[in-house]
Amino acid sequence: MDARFTAEQDEIRRALRELLRRRCGPEESRCAVDTPAGYDPALWTALAKQLGLPGLALPEAYGGVGCSVTELALACEETGRVLAATPLLGTAVLVAPLVLALGTEKQRADLLPRMASGTLTAALAVPPGAALGLTGDNRAEWAGGGRAGGVQARRSGGAGGGAVAGPRAAGAALGGPGGAGAARSSAAAEGVEAPVVAGPRAAGAALGGPGGARAAGPSAAAEGAGAPVATQSSRAAEGAGAPVAPQSSRSAAAPSASKPTRVARSLPEEQPHAPGWRLYGEVDQVLDGHSADLLLVAAHAGGFARSRTLLFLVPGDAPGLVRTRQRALDATRPQARVQLRHVEAELLGDDDGTDVLGALARTGDTAATVLACEAVGAADRVLEMTVEYVKQREQFGRPVGSFQAVKHRLADVYVQLQAARSAAYFAAWAAVHDERRIGGLALAQALEALRTAAAEGIQLHGGIGFTWEHEAQLYFKRATADELLFGPAHRLRAHAADAARLFERAEVSV
Repeated sequence: MDARFTAEQDEIRRALRELLRRRCGPEESRCAVDTPAGYDPALWTALAKQLGLPGLALPEAYGGVGCSVTELALACEETGRVLAATPLLGTAVLVAPLVLALGTEKQRADLLPRMASGTLTAALAVPPGAALGLTGDNRAEWAGGGRAGGVQARRSGGAGGGAVAGPRAAGAALGGPGGAGAARSSAAAEGVEAPVVAGPRAAGAALGGPGGARAAGPSAAAEGAGAPVATQSSRAAEGAGAPVAPQSSRSAAAPSASKPTRVARSLPEEQPHAPGWRLYGEVDQVLDGHSADLLLVAAHAGGFARSRTLLFLVPGDAPGLVRTRQRALDATRPQARVQLRHVEAELLGDDDGTDVLGALARTGDTAATVLACEAVGAADRVLEMTVEYVKQREQFGRPVGSFQAVKHRLADVYVQLQAARSAAYFAAWAAVHDERRIGGLALAQALEALRTAAAEGIQLHGGIGFTWEHEAQLYFKRATADELLFGPAHRLRAHAADAARLFERAEVSV
């Protein structure tokens, strides 16, 4: 490993620091976080147009600069110094690598150039610590919990033609034995909504005839075919806006069983091959979720029997999507609650058994590396600010920085900061040149250094350090908020130890 920076890396850091010094001072940052978007669009445009920061780690074929994660992490060290409020983390660090790794060629060609140019911002709608595999194995129940919870995904249209109904599914369509329960279990197992052949009771429901309330309600709810239902409660549960047949329409004649009637499909006949998904659920603590143009949502699909986690693309203006900005401890890292109410979504990539959880874990390690460099930059800035203050502040006729106790405290912070910087730089190098995932360990070291530096900065600034107007409290909030989002240091280290099997009991042969 060569620890020296290349000329290109030095130039990236220098240009970015100069731009942020001019455009992202303390007053500008405070004004930016109070806007509805939570960041300054003019600053984001400058970072994208002048420096190409969002596309720094993207290939040139998709409009990127063609650098690696190492350069992106070093750039984020500079944004961390000033606590720049930008959608860089969500767009370039979390979403873009997943689109590049899992997306189809059409999705990559459509999304990545716009992300690289800064015209499209994105957010990853997952629980940050659990989904990214930073504090534990991400193959848990965070994305859906098996039967319920999280965000659920189901198909809203067939992938082509119709499925042949088995005996139990046919019984559900005909109002026969096992109707409601079999239809629900069959729909959950198949994950598709194929057109079914309706018998007397189901057809009677479609025509307002006998058996409407009992047969059509469960069948339509299970199949999702958009057929007319006979009760207002079924219509509300389905949300399809289908007409409701009155109870008094039982005098209408039901069609003969020898002439089956097809129930209306949820997709038009002219689009038999158009796949589609609908999402329902809620995600909290979504970074930049209130303002992102595109959401990448992790959802649970396949029911309990064939459980799997998939990623879906949801436009920011999709019908049924409700986004609410939450009050965050760190205002420079805005968060939102995202609610999906039967929202139409596009599957990222193909449903061919792709290891989505593995891709999320790899993205989590990259994100941890970038966050570690961000924290190192922030700790370096707060230490620099504190040293400058104690040199000027006088007590008993001499600068307080000349007292031995103050020198020792700042020296301890400096040593801890340099250790964290070494860990962050090694993680940035290993993200490209090594197979080991050490981003979590670097993040633990960096967050501890930032917390210590910010706490000492507040103390050594005296009375002014506790005020809202001073910058020191912003750095302490950044350290605390990142621990809450991505995991405290002890959990990050514990997961790394478990992954390395450090504490497994094993017999030692002598």
